[in-house]
Amino acid sequence: MKRQFLSAISKFTVGLALFSGVALTPTRANTTHPIEKSAEVKYLGASDDAVMFKVSFENPSNTKYVISVVDEEGNQLFQGIYTDKKFDKRFSLPKSGSEKLTFIIRNANDVEFKQTFEISTHFVEDVVVTRL
Repeated sequence: MKRQFLSAISKFTVGLALFSGVALTPTRANTTHPIEKSAEVKYLGASDDAVMFKVSFENPSNTKYVISVVDEEGNQLFQGIYTDKKFDKRFSLPKSGSEKLTFIIRNANDVEFKQTFEISTHFVEDVVVTRL
């Protein structure tokens, strides 16, 4: 009798452990972040020493996001943390010898979500020669 009781308890414990393991295992649903669909980076123009961009996206859940801008050598030009529901900011970045800028938008809490925008930059100055 005692043996049957211990057997029943051990089966219950094993079953409970298996159920807990399956029930408590974190699952990664095929979720998409709202930013994936709405994020955009627009070129606004350039001045003698700076180039301007507009970054905008919807963040309906007020999640904390980090926005970084790096050049082609990996030097960080900007980094900021935001929780705006409607993110709409202008960036004025210094012109450098770099021909590529990368905007990185990532979730501060979820390291798996990261969206990047690579922008190739090549500036040509217009020169007009007039005869005097």
